[in-house]
Amino acid sequence: NLKLDGENWAWPVLQDTKGNIWFSNWEGAYRYDGHTFTSFTDKDGLPSGPITRMIEDRNGNLWLGGHGICRYDGKSFTCFTTEDGLIHNAVWSILEDQIGKIWIGTRNTGLSLYDGNTFTDYSEIE
Repeated sequence: NLKLDGENWAWPVLQDTKGNIWFSNWEGAYRYDGHTFTSFTDKDGLPSGPITRMIEDRNGNLWLGGHGICRYDGKSFTCFTTEDGLIHNAVWSILEDQIGKIWIGTRNTGLSLYDGNTFTDYSEIE
């Protein structure tokens, strides 16, 4: 039996272009390469807490949302929060558009658009 860092369950999230299966739960993210599970948690640079959404962009980067959003380039995580311009840290959805920009939906607050350099926020909440 596999025990995933304090939790014995995980949500299957995606299969990347290399064939790895990625899972997430309240403790972090997990990659299964067909033979071995590898865990990624706050010890690896992810924020503490659940990973709620995950996508792979056209360049092969993984985007993991939960408390903020992190980009994983296969070697390290680069994370963004409200301090970097994200509209809210509770990430509920992630989408890459046709021109490669990343849209981030957040809990009850609106959207952030990341163009590779900066965030633009959209909200009807005043």
